[in-house]
Amino acid sequence: MRIQEHLKLSTAAAVVVSPWLRQDVWIPLIASLAIDVDHFIWHAIAYRTLSFRAAIRYFGQADPQRLTQAKFLHHPLVLGGLFFIALRLRSKVLFLILAGMLFHVNLDAIHLTQMNGLKKSLSQQAQYHCPECGKMEPALQLHTLHFASNLLERYAPRHFIVLCPACHEKAHRAKQEIYRRGSAFYVIIPPGK
Repeated sequence: MRIQEHLKLSTAAAVVVSPWLRQDVWIPLIASLAIDVDHFIWHAIAYRTLSFRAAIRYFGQADPQRLTQAKFLHHPLVLGGLFFIALRLRSKVLFLILAGMLFHVNLDAIHLTQMNGLKKSLSQQAQYHCPECGKMEPALQLHTLHFASNLLERYAPRHFIVLCPACHEKAHRAKQEIYRRGSAFYVIIPPGK
């Protein structure tokens, strides 16, 4: 899930719970957004760079590896450990931090489920053939054509296409414009590419 979507949903959740949490509403909101710092930390260690731009490029590539090391703050052991520390210390602040982190992890789980469902249905619809090159590919990759500004439209199949790994990488690398006309998908390769 993109950071913009996490921001929108976490802010909406903060507005809903603000009558009960009052000024403490910022604690779970910040925790829900800051949990993704683990991606940057992993990238900084693995690639020995503090470049935020390099991390954005890495995680924005066609199909970045989903490594558990890159999401160590999302791990159930970390969350469970935080729960037991909060319980032992009877710390309201730690419980609010945990609530924000759990909200984020649940959003990620819902997102992953939706994306896997889309990938499966669009792959079946394409009969496991890449619509760009026609290659038979049992593991087509989901490519986003358009990020809907309306979160209710986020997972509409018309915003996605499945491509073979080579075409998917090409689409990301060349920033090609992929669009849909009727039931066919087209890739326009910019001149000189």
